[in-house]
Amino acid sequence: MTKNTVIEIEMSQPGRPTGQYYSTEHNQLRLLKILYPEMILPFDIGFLPNTITSQGNPLQVILLGDTSHPPHTQISARLLGGIQTDGTVPFLLAVSDSDDRFSSVFSLDDLSVTQRLEIGQYLQPTLEYDLTWLNVDVVNPLIKEALRKYRLIKVEGYQPVSKPSWKPGSSQNHITSYNETEHYTPAEYTFFQLPYHIQYYVSENLADDERILYALRRPAMRSCKHRTWLGKEKINEGVLILTTQRLIHLVEMVPLGDSGVRYGFNAKLGPLERLSDIKTDLFGDEVMLLQTTWEANEGTEVLEWETPLYTRSSLLELISILENFLPKNINPLTLRRAVISHPTELPALIDPASNNPQLEDSVIQHFTETLHEILNPNENAHSWALWPSWYENKGLPQVLIVTDNRLLIISYSETEKDCVQEFLLKNIATLEYAGSILHSHISFNIKEGGISLHIELSFPYPAEGAFHKCFEAMRRCMAVLPLIS
Repeated sequence: MTKNTVIEIEMSQPGRPTGQYYSTEHNQLRLLKILYPEMILPFDIGFLPNTITSQGNPLQVILLGDTSHPPHTQISARLLGGIQTDGTVPFLLAVSDSDDRFSSVFSLDDLSVTQRLEIGQYLQPTLEYDLTWLNVDVVNPLIKEALRKYRLIKVEGYQPVSKPSWKPGSSQNHITSYNETEHYTPAEYTFFQLPYHIQYYVSENLADDERILYALRRPAMRSCKHRTWLGKEKINEGVLILTTQRLIHLVEMVPLGDSGVRYGFNAKLGPLERLSDIKTDLFGDEVMLLQTTWEANEGTEVLEWETPLYTRSSLLELISILENFLPKNINPLTLRRAVISHPTELPALIDPASNNPQLEDSVIQHFTETLHEILNPNENAHSWALWPSWYENKGLPQVLIVTDNRLLIISYSETEKDCVQEFLLKNIATLEYAGSILHSHISFNIKEGGISLHIELSFPYPAEGAFHKCFEAMRRCMAVLPLIS
């Protein structure tokens, strides 16, 4: 790269207030509102398209200047170098090639001491000496490597190491012929533009056989519908994800702190086979509200998603895809043609918090025999998970079992007949799952006889793997289970 290297970047986070505009019928720009960032910065943050780092993100770019630019703005920028903190993936540093005030700035040496201090205070407010300033010659190989990784992901048949098969790498790999074996949508590429901790949550929550149809990120914000005695309720950062199998409301339980600890996520979802209605509403001049209605055998359930007004166009684009799954546009029986494979053998029940996780043979034998006794003819068990006897001081173990059409809870008893609770999957419209060191649960509302009963099944976090498999089995069985009015 030469001294005057120009790169094409896309803005993702303005550092100062920006205007939001829309085009009128007379090809004029009209100001809709002023957008204020949650954090005021002396620069904007963008990314270099068609690059992927070792963390699965595009290379981030700090754009210096006195003017901020709205998200998704395309800018020709002059590369100055980079800045790195404690060996992490570096930020690229650049200035707009169209900004005459920076016409004489070509390298890091041209930056003032004040500019360097402002950048350093943002990236490392207390340990400035840990910052490493990189010139263009050092940054050049990093950019080439990120470009190379991106190109590899575009190569047919290439699978990134330790990445689920649904994760894409290209927003330009459109379908051109039926000979292609992998078709990645532009929405899938947004995965790499999400914050790394959100990527982790998405990875944990999507199945390998799902495809992302659209993903819409929402920043942390204040609710315009729900209030507490302190004022508007705070909503954590999240992603609204439409896949080929479900609509997911994925929200952080606790914001990611400076320590980088992930405290878990909360996922509310509806299987597309249960979708019955879609509505949007505008709260003031700030928030769009999406309401989706989902059917159970004897009632409906509504999921709500609030998002800033500036995401309106993206939300409407997601809705235009989601509408294709409404009953008036597709026969639900068509969606339910797929069947789920029956497991040949259920995994062993274990207590993951025990020094000796293998249960006593007598307990395993007891639950196995009870399971065969309560299953109906031609009914299959798809997954099960154990509540250890120590959990919530129950004293005796319990088992959660997911079958073709039922959710069963068996409470072990040494002296009396086992207690069995039954929940019919056809009476459940939506599901909720939380996997966190703070609180883990599966919850849903049962619709029976005109009454809605909320069920929350808490479980110990060490057993999260087994209970998440039960959750996945529930939503898959719900998807192929026909409703009878």
